Amino acid sequence: MGVIESLGAVVKAYPQARAVAFADLSSSMILASQGRDDVTQEILDRLCKQARASFDDPLFSLSVEAFGEPHGAIVMGLESVRVFLRSESEPADALCCICDHGIDLAGFVARIRETLEHITAGG
Repeated sequence: MGVIESLGAVVKAYPQARAVAFADLSSSMILASQGRDDVTQEILDRLCKQARASFDDPLFSLSVEAFGEPHGAIVMGLESVRVFLRSESEPADALCCICDHGIDLAGFVARIRETLEHITAGG
């Protein structure tokens, strides 16, 4: 299964996921995405920048000291939940997601972790 199909399978399994995007954080680029039609490239670009800022935030150093290198971040907003997950084997690879508040977050994160590692492994 290719990247687009893998992302599409996540959106199909979790309809509360408005967008699931595969990003290269080193270049701040969305490489592929699936989701609702109203999620524009401009929104995806901002999402990628927010992911990179989340992982580059100086305050994350406190988290690193306590828990090790962070591989995930969640940003709660009034209209959505944004979930960012970096690959443990390739830190530049990440999934950036916009979700409705009603999503099963634990199940969703487990699914995107599996999907990201599959994509990173070249699957």
